[in-house]
Amino acid sequence: MAKEHAERVRKYFKPFPRWTIWVIVIGVVGLVASGAGVPTIVGIAGIALILAGIAGILFWRAKPSDQEMDRWINEDVEKLKPVAVNKTGLDGVKTYGDTVVVKGPRFWNTGGAFVGVKRGKDGEIRFTPIEVTIINFTKDQLVAYQCALDLMTDKPLSESTDEYFYQDVVSVSTQSKTTTYDKSTMTRQGRKALKPLMKGGRLQLNSSENFVLTTAGGTSLEVFLRDPRLIEMAGGGRIPTGTAEKAIGAVRTMLREKKAS
Repeated sequence: MAKEHAERVRKYFKPFPRWTIWVIVIGVVGLVASGAGVPTIVGIAGIALILAGIAGILFWRAKPSDQEMDRWINEDVEKLKPVAVNKTGLDGVKTYGDTVVVKGPRFWNTGGAFVGVKRGKDGEIRFTPIEVTIINFTKDQLVAYQCALDLMTDKPLSESTDEYFYQDVVSVSTQSKTTTYDKSTMTRQGRKALKPLMKGGRLQLNSSENFVLTTAGGTSLEVFLRDPRLIEMAGGGRIPTGTAEKAIGAVRTMLREKKAS
């Protein structure tokens, strides 16, 4: 990824620079004092501060649009599909149905990636990294690839793979549960970004909604989707779960077909 691209992504998640307001206020005070007979250098400094504050605001405003971010995210996820095939050893293996993708926030085990949460002008909450789960269907199994997609670099981090025989899968659904992650699994910057959600050295989400695929042996594939506290921290808005809903439908259809054959 080009350096300019990475800087624009970081800028999208960067909060409003409050220092600019203080700089402008101090600059105005300097101008007023200069008009009251204080040496002209104070007035010059005041103008410089005002211009610096305005420049800071304009720099912050020159960030990607929500539509640009969505386009980049979709492009990055599409690039992961062949990676998933390669990582799960499916090169040359016949697959069935469409590839299924589930997306959600990923703030733990991020491989040191920058953590950002931002509510767009359209009310949709976007985040980086993104937990991406890609599911492919073979004759006897569904094969899953998971990673933390770092939007700053376009690179998948903390990758993992797993496979589940159709006859072993007992359910696939969304479930509400308490999700807790120790601070040791998070970067320092991530803990700072999610400070309102940290308690006792842990990230605790008491009503998180998760995509869960469970087997008869008790093992499961999980993807964190959203939580009311995370939405509240972002200032309200919504975290779409459409990919999870489509995935549930696709997996259930495949399970019915395979178990009936």
